[in-house]
Amino acid sequence: MPLRVAVLGSTGFTGSYLTVELLHRGHTVIGLSRDPSKIGSHARYEPCSIDIAERSFTELREVLEDKVRCEVLIVAYGPGPNGGGEDGVYMTFLETVRKAILAVKTIKNNEGSGKNKRPYLIFIGGAGSLHAPSTHEACIDTPTFLLAYRRALGTSAAQIAYMEARAGTLLPGLHAYRSARISQTNGTATAAELSTITAFDSDDESMKSAVRFIKAARAAYLFFEGDEGFEWSFVSPAALYRAGRGTGGYEVKVDEVVLVGERREGESVFEGRLTGVQAGDLARAVVDEVEGRRLVWRHWCAWGDVEGVEGSGEVVLGLGECVG
Repeated sequence: MPLRVAVLGSTGFTGSYLTVELLHRGHTVIGLSRDPSKIGSHARYEPCSIDIAERSFTELREVLEDKVRCEVLIVAYGPGPNGGGEDGVYMTFLETVRKAILAVKTIKNNEGSGKNKRPYLIFIGGAGSLHAPSTHEACIDTPTFLLAYRRALGTSAAQIAYMEARAGTLLPGLHAYRSARISQTNGTATAAELSTITAFDSDDESMKSAVRFIKAARAAYLFFEGDEGFEWSFVSPAALYRAGRGTGGYEVKVDEVVLVGERREGESVFEGRLTGVQAGDLARAVVDEVEGRRLVWRHWCAWGDVEGVEGSGEVVLGLGECVG
């Protein structure tokens, strides 16, 4: 049955893929962003301009009640990387979570009317909130996770493109690092490239801004955990989340980070074992949840095939097709 689904952040990296997938499945999408029309037009796409950073939760609730009237609200919001000073990303991200939850929870739940029934809230977070293997510790709180993640960036231009789309310049020097890592793998690295690798792997200072962003996504889960006062689902893309239309397949794991292969002697549990997912496959996983509601009140990870994937950027609407 076709649904009315609101996507907060519909024009961003993740939101644009979600919007296209929802439209392909026959649903109506209400795009919530500052400039929702920039993604393009479609007969079942309803742009609704809102700057969530400048609105209160009561204003968001009024928009949901009076204009949107959706059955599902997907939050795929990524704040600008440099706004609000040193802690701007962290605070903006968490304020968005707070506003979305309060807006949904304070909608009058008139079951019979259809007008004010509380929507199912699906939140797109990040891999940093997933538990390290066989622990209750979040990945981002495990020092070896960040190093393994930084090194994995050196394998894909698409991964770097995603980081730049979601986090701007929070990780400077990624392209030079990737080039140096490729040379190292091929056995052709120069002394300067080896120096680049060493400097990037050990430069914790340049990671601080990126860490704030990842920790914000991790902290967001605490707003949901254990609360059954409203229906929610918290989605964490696999660590190596990349652009790409996907393969049509994906797998799901609840709470814990997904690793592949065996741990090598002398290396961390994460090194060389992180998994990924293409944006198109993540969108399929989320829309499957929109339709099936099998993971209500769960924190889960979608992961799949990313081998050989390159590409970047959001997708746009064009006669109902995925373009870009």
